[in-house]
Amino acid sequence: MNTRKLRIYLADLIHDRHIYNYSVPLNVGYITALLNKRMGKAVETKIFKFPDNLISTMKSLPPDILALSNYDWNVNLNLALTKIGREINPDLFVVMGGPNIRKKPEGIRDYLIHHQCDMHVVNEGEDAFSNIVEYIMGLWPCNIRRLINSSGIKFSNAAYLEKDTQNLMLGKKPDSAHEKNIPFPSPWLAGLLDPFINNVSFPLQPLIETNRNCPYQCHFCVWGDFELNKIRIFDFDTVIEELRYIFKKSEHQFNLTIADANFGILKRDTEIAEEVRRLSDQYKKADRIFIAQAKNSIKRNLEISKILGKRCIPEFAVQTLTPGILEYSGRKNPSNDAIQEYVAGVKNNGHEVMTDILLGLPGETKKQYIDSMKKVIDFGFQRASVADIRLLDGSVMAEEDYRKKFGLESRFRVIPSAYGEYGGIKVIEYEKCVRKTNAMSTEDLLELRLFNANFFLLYYIELGRPMLDFAYKNNLHPIDIIAEVSKKIDENKYPLLSKYIERFTKTANDEWYDSVEEADNYFLQPNNFSKIMKDGFPKLNYEYAAKLLINSDLRNEFLGLIGQAIKEKLPNQDFIVNELVKFCFQRVFSINERSNPINSKKDDMELSFEIANHLTNYIDDYDYINTSSKVDKTVRKGEVRDSFAPISTFNNKIENTDSSIKDLNKNSKIKIKFDVDDKKTEWLNYQIERNGGANNIMLAIQVVLQKNQKAFLRSWKPQ
Repeated sequence: MNTRKLRIYLADLIHDRHIYNYSVPLNVGYITALLNKRMGKAVETKIFKFPDNLISTMKSLPPDILALSNYDWNVNLNLALTKIGREINPDLFVVMGGPNIRKKPEGIRDYLIHHQCDMHVVNEGEDAFSNIVEYIMGLWPCNIRRLINSSGIKFSNAAYLEKDTQNLMLGKKPDSAHEKNIPFPSPWLAGLLDPFINNVSFPLQPLIETNRNCPYQCHFCVWGDFELNKIRIFDFDTVIEELRYIFKKSEHQFNLTIADANFGILKRDTEIAEEVRRLSDQYKKADRIFIAQAKNSIKRNLEISKILGKRCIPEFAVQTLTPGILEYSGRKNPSNDAIQEYVAGVKNNGHEVMTDILLGLPGETKKQYIDSMKKVIDFGFQRASVADIRLLDGSVMAEEDYRKKFGLESRFRVIPSAYGEYGGIKVIEYEKCVRKTNAMSTEDLLELRLFNANFFLLYYIELGRPMLDFAYKNNLHPIDIIAEVSKKIDENKYPLLSKYIERFTKTANDEWYDSVEEADNYFLQPNNFSKIMKDGFPKLNYEYAAKLLINSDLRNEFLGLIGQAIKEKLPNQDFIVNELVKFCFQRVFSINERSNPINSKKDDMELSFEIANHLTNYIDDYDYINTSSKVDKTVRKGEVRDSFAPISTFNNKIENTDSSIKDLNKNSKIKIKFDVDDKKTEWLNYQIERNGGANNIMLAIQVVLQKNQKAFLRSWKPQ
């Protein structure tokens, strides 16, 4: 008798109504690859990333099992698709998997009581899910939900509620979870991710795992679990072949993420970095390489930084530079001296390094936080990504006993671009963030919101970096400037900016809700939902940046405010600071909201000798591709900065210019020309178009900035 194949759909769903920065479904790719290997043609599998594709396929070919990845950015989307799937097939067996679930048994049981899924795979899912399917296949065809719930079996790494007793049935880890070598086949080499890597309508970035788990116990992270502290590795040769496959198959420029928790923790990571470098040079397709570096492998980190060059500003996440604070969160940083030594070593190689700072860490006061931000600059980090702490359900910090110990209070806000209507169901996702601690009040956190936004604008996307660097060279700390301009400003001098900051502050305060239910009651109202679908929900710092880029008058007031704050502290430098304000204003592209929003103006500007000397540090700061043999062959888009250099360096960069310019002195005037690289303009227009600029240019600008923070800086050179 011919038995119908067991049909299994595996989905790593994202909201796709607005283009955002997401990756290929590597997670369910691994599970599918092992399932296909073990079950062969006895099962029919298919991978999904986009909700509408899953809905239409379920309607035409209903699945027997629906497996969904569970993250905080697709919680309610999964609920909607489960509801739709059950309307199509009431007997649909739904399995969740992923980190967004409490780790303690009582938390797992509570999740299963209140969720529509039948089972949740905890921790690693490949063998766990395959074992479940193998059991089902032994009794197929059958009612899977009834079979599992009444089986009395504790499946490895899986949890469900027994039908009659509602007891939690939670299995132990499979044997493979204890092995150093990860035995699972590659979804890349099986071709399972081919439909996603070159997706045109919604670009997805490739990512790769070379190892799993993390030896550190950070309580704010889902890796911070003693069960996940043993490093396990994928086969080295397979990793190399995967990298070659990605570079060869990719038809567009991409950002590659190495998704290890601590790249550089193993000796072999230098060899992997060498292969990434070789492939980047050969194919010239990788705009950026994203890695999170190991915290206690300083020497190897330096070697990897040197290998990858300027395509990669490695992320050396410290979370805070306040001594003793991080220990409350389960981790201890290297000493500040060791961190400074590492950053100096990277810079001595001619490269840069960035860090992450978390706002709202237990035990850290507002003053300590600001002092920590000063150290970010003092230690030489190229930039810092500052974030609120999300209370992830799989983290120690989300557990009730930890929250009570450190006085953590949380609220909810919309996750930008994580909303949409699917199969007639309106869906919005929310993130739960720390809004009060034992050391920082709600008011402190709100006051720091504008401070962090100004740091982001001036330092992270570098709209005012030349001004702040000049202030720093003159013993005026940039963080003091940022703190000053984050106070109440004169609405008569800065009417547009004052009005915008008032709106920004109100939005920053009003975006928080005490519960998901309260937020839904507001946002799911027809008019409010229509508005969020049309205009998007602001990722406030990026929206602020986009406003400054589009509105030149607002940008002029903003940069003028920064300049005025510096002039008040450096009263004899007015002329120079005014020049810097003008330069910072002009080196940003003018943007219109029509087709091809970026145009080359090819205007010029006259600089004094002193400012020309200072700006040698930014002459190639706009770069986005390898345009010069004089620059490191792994130059990354928007990530080039020469080390501090004398005026002779500036002279050496002048080609085919009048000989009188070469004889510079302190009274010389130097004319520079903007938009000297037409390919930058062409590239930026393409990026805006590819990221949805025709539908909403404000959102497209924000997505482009997330991928390349210097995308909107113009090319320039001396005439």
